[in-house]
Amino acid sequence: MSEGKLLQAKGIRQFEDHDYEGAAQTFKSAIDAFQQESDVIGMAEMQVNLGLAYRAMDNYDEAIQLMESGLATFREQKNRRLEAQAMGNMALAYSKQGNQEQAATFYREAAAIFRDLGDDDNYGETVLALADMLFKSGNLMQAVAAYEAGLEAIRNPTQRQKMAKQLLVVKNRLMGEKRAEQAGEEGKTVSDRRRRRQLRRGDQEKESS
Repeated sequence: MSEGKLLQAKGIRQFEDHDYEGAAQTFKSAIDAFQQESDVIGMAEMQVNLGLAYRAMDNYDEAIQLMESGLATFREQKNRRLEAQAMGNMALAYSKQGNQEQAATFYREAAAIFRDLGDDDNYGETVLALADMLFKSGNLMQAVAAYEAGLEAIRNPTQRQKMAKQLLVVKNRLMGEKRAEQAGEEGKTVSDRRRRRQLRRGDQEKESS
C-alpha cells in the first residue's frame, strides 16, 4: 500500500474517533504523499477529507474552500460519483454556515447525479439530507415530499428509515381519508343547497298559483 493510502486510512480512523485535529494533520500529510505519487484523485479526496475535518471543527469557510478544490479536480477528471459526494459534503457545510439556499442547490445537484448514475441508495440518502435541512428550517411541506422521495429510493433502509416510511404511509392514508370526508361533506352541502333552491322554487310556484 502506498504512503498516501496508509495516511488516508490513518486519518479516517482518527476522524471516526472524533480526533478531528489529528485527522486534519494526517490528511495534510496524505495530500503531500499523493502529490509525490502523482495521484491527483487521491489528492482531491484528501482535500475533501481535510474539509470534513475542518467542518467538524466548525471552520466552515476553510472547509468549503478545500472541498471546492477537490470538486474541481473531480470535474476535470470526469469522476461524477466523487463529484456528487463532494457536493453533498459541501451542502452540509453550507447548511451549517447558514446558507440554506446554496445548500439546497448542492443537495439537489448531487442527488441528480446519483440518480443519473443509478445509485439509488446515495440518491435517497442525499434527498433525506435535504429533507432534514428543509424540516429544520421550517419548510415542512417540502420536507415531507423530500422524505417520501428519499425513503422510496433507498433499497436497503435502516430500521429507523423503515419506521419513518411506515409513518409516512399512515399519514398519507389518513390524509386520503380526510380528503374523502371533506369531499363527501362538500357534496352534501351542494346537495343541501340544491334541495333548498328547489324548495324555494316550489314555494314560489304555489304562491303564484
